[in-house]
Amino acid sequence: MRDPRPTSSAGTSWSAVLALAERELELVRGGDAESLPAAIAERAALAAGLGPASRPQLERLADVQQQILVELTLARDELVRELAALQRGRGAVHGYRRTAGHAPARTDSAV
Repeated sequence: MRDPRPTSSAGTSWSAVLALAERELELVRGGDAESLPAAIAERAALAAGLGPASRPQLERLADVQQQILVELTLARDELVRELAALQRGRGAVHGYRRTAGHAPARTDSAV
């Protein structure tokens, strides 16, 4: 992967911001939530000191940001589904426990 740090020209600097945004997208798609905050901070710090960008650069950056948002929303929705399934499972276990009462002393008797 090429070094996304800025060089002397403004175009190259915005290109570096775009490269960092694309890196964030890769992190999100790869499920690397732990590295994401640092990547976001790095991009924000770099973008804060830059001058105006060209329209195509901003449009591409907006597209990548939208993709990041979509991926994060999908990941959140999956987590919500998993948590709901865990809660249902936990409720079922508690329900079975109440219904079962105490376990018999022996379980090997003939039926």
